[in-house]
Amino acid sequence: MDLRSMEFAHDMKMPIQLIYSCVQLLEMEVSPNARAERYLKTLMQSAGQLQEMVRNALDGDRLQRGRNQLRLSRLDVVAEVRRICRQCDLFAREKGIRIDFAGSAAEFEMISDLEKLQRMLHNLISNALKFTPEGGRVAVECEVAEDVVELRVRDNGCGIPVERQARIFELGETDGGYGYGLAIVREYATLLGGSVTVDSAPGRGSCFTLRLPVMHAPEQIN
Repeated sequence: MDLRSMEFAHDMKMPIQLIYSCVQLLEMEVSPNARAERYLKTLMQSAGQLQEMVRNALDGDRLQRGRNQLRLSRLDVVAEVRRICRQCDLFAREKGIRIDFAGSAAEFEMISDLEKLQRMLHNLISNALKFTPEGGRVAVECEVAEDVVELRVRDNGCGIPVERQARIFELGETDGGYGYGLAIVREYATLLGGSVTVDSAPGRGSCFTLRLPVMHAPEQIN
């Protein structure tokens, strides 16, 4: 990491801590309200994710270890995907876009890396929202089987030209900026023993499919 990037990451620490403090104060001030509590919880979780990113950015060795190693834990993948959809829905509604969730099971426990799962889904959903027009729809589907979990993120946006689809998972390949979100998705999916693919065409939107194996880990994993 160059000096300018380190300075930026370091300067991010104070604003993030202020967000934490303000959320904690709001929790004491806001009267019991299910919607307000959900918003505050989302703020706290998002601040935590930012804080972890900053910590990783300031520790190059730790960042490399985090990219190449897994922190496995037991998790209910259906509940996690549903929660991530609720988080993203707050932003989607500002753009006039609806996020729908559909799952083939009410719950499904698997072994995976929660942080990497969150990063992959956030990147896929954010990408879908970016290219979906106001009034559009993003659908997140979670299909579970005995040995594979399949997560699909569909949108009815502009679609991707066929000639670009082979390159969209490469670092820096994007429209209107320097992209790394889809490259991270592919890297993490591969690290978890899975894959990510896209089915798209101009004018009919895109569907990204993330396939992850259901890991069977030792009993000591919590």
